[in-house]
Amino acid sequence: MLQIIREFRVGRPQIYAGLMLLVFFAQCLWVARGRKFSELEYQYIASGFPPPSGQAYRGTSPFTGWAAALPLRTIAAARAHGPSSLSSALAIPRPWLVRLPFMIFGVWLGGALWWVARRLFDDEGGYMALALYCSSPAMVKISSNIGPEIILAWSGLGMIYTAIGVAHTLYAPPRKWVPRIGILGLSIGFALSTALWSFTLVLLAFAFMIYLAPGRRRSVMIVLASASAIGLAVLGVVTWLTGATVPGPHSQLIPQLTLDLVRALWFVFTDGYALGAFFIAALTAYGSWARARYFGNSAPLITGFTAVLLFTLVPAIHLWDATLGLSFIFIFIGGIAADFLETSFRRVVAVILAAGLVLRIVLAVVDIGRWIHQNPV
Repeated sequence: MLQIIREFRVGRPQIYAGLMLLVFFAQCLWVARGRKFSELEYQYIASGFPPPSGQAYRGTSPFTGWAAALPLRTIAAARAHGPSSLSSALAIPRPWLVRLPFMIFGVWLGGALWWVARRLFDDEGGYMALALYCSSPAMVKISSNIGPEIILAWSGLGMIYTAIGVAHTLYAPPRKWVPRIGILGLSIGFALSTALWSFTLVLLAFAFMIYLAPGRRRSVMIVLASASAIGLAVLGVVTWLTGATVPGPHSQLIPQLTLDLVRALWFVFTDGYALGAFFIAALTAYGSWARARYFGNSAPLITGFTAVLLFTLVPAIHLWDATLGLSFIFIFIGGIAADFLETSFRRVVAVILAAGLVLRIVLAVVDIGRWIHQNPV
């Protein structure tokens, strides 16, 4: 871990990415300040506090409740131990302050997405994926709203790509596994404590590890067992902190075949038609151009659709399922764009990408502005 920290450098790419994420945070702050709390947000906040003595709370998302209650606990501590002027200023918590943890998760996810895409496709692929993320109305909405979607999107991306990284590391000495096992375990724990059904994503991560390390399957089992143990420990701590009990399988763990599965196949279009156009173009290139069909592009495409379809199978979780796959689709489009930018059509492709992003940004601002003034339910 110390080696990773020592190797990290802040250069021009990191500064550009940081500025893009700052714009994303500004959008989230705009929404969080202007939108009223919904009834569901109030429920998540209440679920983050232990229930009265003698009562058991069957929370559907313990980690979401804990994150939602954290600002109020911090404000209460500041009022109790701070000066009277601070106590008066915090007497009525601002909506944006209560939603701050979810905005932080949104920025964190954007940074992780850029880091993954840049390592896979160099700077141009990383910038394209991050530009799609920062101009995403859907990601702004879930990052400025109290709910489990942004936490699941963040932990899901971390889980899948950490598992892929661990699989590549299994041929190195075991001492190099430890940091990645810890990160993988935390990702599993945060995902499970947000929605138990996310164990299906753990199985998907396991499948990627088996595929990438066919000669080290015993090591894969050791890594998965160790990471799962860390994940279960995190789940136990979170449920203890919130006083929640694990929901019964009848509500959270039984899949149902419905027409929503068919509708979920169009989840890319929930983030605007500009993204839909980008995706259709990228998917066409992926299917017709052999150069674009490699694991770096295939993994996010497969994972994006799989994650959405898996969570659509369990309607009782009450999620905006489409948002769980969008981050992977951004990486997929970024990878295809990077491939095209390496061809002789670089200038034409760059102009098309820039024009598409400008259109997407304009439409995103209109969509977000309209959503702020809608009455939350």
